[in-house]
Amino acid sequence: FLWQEGHTAHATREEAEKETRLILDLYADFAEQFMAIPVIKGVKTESERFAGALDTYCIEALMQ
Repeated sequence: FLWQEGHTAHATREEAEKETRLILDLYADFAEQFMAIPVIKGVKTESERFAGALDTYCIEALMQ
């Protein structure tokens, strides 16, 4: 897939951050362990961030 996004609701920012990082780790693990694609986990810059988002997380990969 080229694009995946998730939406959840939490009582606190800390809960949201914890789940977001858990899912990001799952995506990275899947890409690296099952697809053999090394990735870099990161946070998008303010100009790359989704409108209204406090943070936007990503895994980045380079393939030929």
